[in-house]
Amino acid sequence: MSLMKKLLFLFCLLSWSVLHAQKTINRPPFIAKATETIEIAAIHLSDTATVVDVDAKFIPKNWIRIAPATCLVADNGERYQVRQGVGIELGQEFWMPESGEATFSLIFPPLPASVKSFDFVEGEGERDFNLFGISLIGKLPKLQLPKDLGKAGKATAVALPTPEIKEGTAIISGRILDYKPSFRMKVELHSADFLSAYGQKNTELKLDEAGNFHTEMPVSHPSVAYLSVGGSVISFLLSPGGETKITVNLREMTRASSRLRKDAKPEGKKVYFEGLNAGLNTEMNSGLEIPLCSVELKDLYDMNPDQYKAYCMQKYEEADKAIHANKKISKAYAELLTVLNKDALYGLLCGYDYQLLQAYAQQKGLSVRDASKEYRSPEPSNDYFDFLSEFGYINSPKSVYCFNYPSRVVNTGYISLPSVKRGDIFDYLLNSPKVAPKDKETMKKYRDNPSSYDSSVMKELRNKYDALFQEFGRQGMEANRKAVEELIGSQGIYYDVQKAMQCVSKLEDFTPLSEDDFAALHAIENSYFLNRLTAMNTELLRRIEENKSKRGFTVRTLAADVKDDELFEAMVAPFKGKVVLVDFWATWCGPCKMAMKMMKPMKEELIDKDIVYVFIAGENSPETTWNNMIPDIHGEHYRLTNAQWAAICNKFEVRGVPTYLVLDREGKQTYRSVGFPGTDAVKGELLKALNSSAD
Repeated sequence: MSLMKKLLFLFCLLSWSVLHAQKTINRPPFIAKATETIEIAAIHLSDTATVVDVDAKFIPKNWIRIAPATCLVADNGERYQVRQGVGIELGQEFWMPESGEATFSLIFPPLPASVKSFDFVEGEGERDFNLFGISLIGKLPKLQLPKDLGKAGKATAVALPTPEIKEGTAIISGRILDYKPSFRMKVELHSADFLSAYGQKNTELKLDEAGNFHTEMPVSHPSVAYLSVGGSVISFLLSPGGETKITVNLREMTRASSRLRKDAKPEGKKVYFEGLNAGLNTEMNSGLEIPLCSVELKDLYDMNPDQYKAYCMQKYEEADKAIHANKKISKAYAELLTVLNKDALYGLLCGYDYQLLQAYAQQKGLSVRDASKEYRSPEPSNDYFDFLSEFGYINSPKSVYCFNYPSRVVNTGYISLPSVKRGDIFDYLLNSPKVAPKDKETMKKYRDNPSSYDSSVMKELRNKYDALFQEFGRQGMEANRKAVEELIGSQGIYYDVQKAMQCVSKLEDFTPLSEDDFAALHAIENSYFLNRLTAMNTELLRRIEENKSKRGFTVRTLAADVKDDELFEAMVAPFKGKVVLVDFWATWCGPCKMAMKMMKPMKEELIDKDIVYVFIAGENSPETTWNNMIPDIHGEHYRLTNAQWAAICNKFEVRGVPTYLVLDREGKQTYRSVGFPGTDAVKGELLKALNSSAD
């Protein structure tokens, strides 16, 4: 059958099925979702087929795909696999139009008349398009609320907890109503933590078969936290010293975040709180529209930084007035919103260059990446950053209520003050005896004639002289740090947290704390930081010692005479006859480390397969850190010189880490991905390479 005849047949089948449907359910209610991309606009039931009309929304000019294994899992336990797509080809890339919205239909076998609900299941991966508890009778079963839950959270908040930092424990418990294990739902708690990487801790909460969860965790201070349930997020104040009970009304949270059903009648509250801070947490989730300081990109186009600052200050003042004029909220909630409003303004003022870049991109119809190639933000005036001292945010104890406060502390350390003269990187490199004369000629040309700039050549130089680039950056940051200190002052919560997070960063890099570090920690009045970091340092020393006896990893070296254009072949030559996953990574790369953690179960599952894992890092991964990290990363490890790293990255166009390659048994590249594509994708490509090799 020709493609045209096939499409005509499918169109006729779809039209007949819809016209002769025994029943059509428009915008059917459903209980849960694991995707924001697709929703069901209508279901047409007939004796010949079940037709599902899909409403899709995704990034314009990007693609989605519906797997051929997609099925309807009915309440009778049977699975009904998709037959065909109309307006979309199963298993093929479907490119979204400029609007980012599209519709298509999927044809399934007819469902028995006894079926009252089904799950739409594309697959078992976290990124698959899955919808659960879709009703065929136009309504969901009656909501079963636990006894007395309707009274929960009615108490009004009296006062915010004291914003002090000390040893403490928080208990978080609750239940996901309507939950079923088949939903494969992930529930994660995101909380602020000065002594965790990136200033936040992500904790997955384990659910039992009824959807109950319970965990106890160290929490050092009261702060806004976020509970992510499926594709929705609940904000609340997490505090040490008590239990926070959270009951999630899954169906209502799903309805409220649905594109097609958000206007349907609500069924209860989205979330119910009991225990610690119940009144305040209920207010935070009451649905009241209380906007904080924010900007409209369309307003920012063609502004300079000082105009932008004045605009942001006006937006902040408008929001602050609205908070204090609102008679429907408690004094405690108003106080919290006031701090959060300051946090929002602080983030906007520090990120002026990115906001102005986004506005330029929107005005010109460009992506941010393309806009960054032609747009440069004007320099702010010398007094632009006076808000560091005048605004009363970054060094205020109350700022610890904000989830973003740890990241604000880190970013403040990277602020580039216009009063600090950093010099020119090319001048710095040209004055260094470590730069080869030939490379100095190239650098001088670029310095004197910026229009001759070649990004690929500069990337190679950046990799080759990474140590000098870092040295230049450290000198500039130190000068900048002293200037920032003059604005903020040399004491207070900002400096306590900053020093603590610097120590955490060293420990994350497997670098034990020095005598100078401990001297600085002893100088902090709050003993919490010294006690916790001393314990963390002791644990690191234990791990370093333990690593000396670990097995399962191999450090490989290359012969001194291997030429740059033969590097890669030399590295993978020992593994010919096996499928190879090559992982370009760095010790400081958070996504790299997260991907390794996610792939660990996959590696254990495929342990009996002919697969080798090769990890390639460069000198920008400190050797001590690298040596202490790789014992927990089973596989074959290479650490290249800057020159070797530059050569191999140039050959394979490695523009960032992580980057992955899959090689078949003959050493032929069968797959490449910049960024982690997900465990399922990597596993699929490895198995595909194995199977093709076997053929």
